[in-house]
Amino acid sequence: MIQEHATREASYPLRHDIDLHLAVMSVRRLPFIANLSDVDRAMLSTVVSELGSNILKYAGQGEITLMLHHPKGRSCIDIIARDKGPGISDVYQALQDHYSTSGTLGLGLPGVRRMMSELTISTPPEGGTLVQARKWLGSVPSVPRLITPTQQWGQAGLTLVWASENRPCYPEKVSGDLVFIRPTSDGVLLVLIDVSGHGSSANKLALILQEALQNTPEQEPAPLLQLLHQHCIGTRGAAAGIALVNSERGELSYAGIGNTRICLRGHDLWRGISRDGVLGERFPTPLLQRQPIKPGDLLMLYSDGISESLNLRDGALDLGADPVILARQVIDHSGRSTDDASCIVLRVQPEKER
Repeated sequence: MIQEHATREASYPLRHDIDLHLAVMSVRRLPFIANLSDVDRAMLSTVVSELGSNILKYAGQGEITLMLHHPKGRSCIDIIARDKGPGISDVYQALQDHYSTSGTLGLGLPGVRRMMSELTISTPPEGGTLVQARKWLGSVPSVPRLITPTQQWGQAGLTLVWASENRPCYPEKVSGDLVFIRPTSDGVLLVLIDVSGHGSSANKLALILQEALQNTPEQEPAPLLQLLHQHCIGTRGAAAGIALVNSERGELSYAGIGNTRICLRGHDLWRGISRDGVLGERFPTPLLQRQPIKPGDLLMLYSDGISESLNLRDGALDLGADPVILARQVIDHSGRSTDDASCIVLRVQPEKER
């Protein structure tokens, strides 16, 4: 049964395929999107179909809500999909084309990401999956954003939580930046790559480098930079910053080549050094730096799509916010509109929150 709230919101409980069929048919006739073009209405119904199919396939039941509202004076349509299923184990991988855990083509979430302006995937405290897809209306730039939910590691030693965001430059639909995060036996590996240029050709190299990272057990920053350099030879090149966080020892190891940046705020204010060079062209000996980390520390690794004006002391960022919120603030506050922008935010949980 479809439930409409006033004239600017409609909710669709999903339990069977027929519920989804009725929802998709209904979306194009919603009064609060009547002024949109046929193309936009078709796009919104397609997004409902893709997200609803995922709900029925992986969770069995859930709900999709469409809302028209005006945050910051801008009109947008939000499509929110909720379920109580097992959640998505690897959000970044699930957003890659042709990836699927059920044997299908796996085009649902990547397709939604391309069609909508923003896409956020999170795991609520009560479990399940919450997908929020936003489409800005009118002349507001439509730039897809990949936002990963906050994840946690805390088997021993320090408790780590992290999230990331990767936003292509306008009007591109895919990013030449790559965020790769892999938990290790005693912490987490953080890799941020900035392929030279942007658009689909830069994204192709980013996907090649992602595959190389997925296929190697190596986790030390310097050897990984060498591996990436070898895969970049004969290409447009890239920059990369690699941080290995050891929870048991309370230590951060970092090495970078090119224009990626890393900083640590907490007990000490520390900024790492990325050596001048380009992966695939000029590869200097990586400078491995080690820095102690303690409960309460905040680590940020970001590409040069983030302006150098980013200042952790100017009050524009809520440094106590959940990493997924803080990552979004970094992009909104200092992301350059003329370049891909990406960042990873990692927090060492304070003692009282562990």
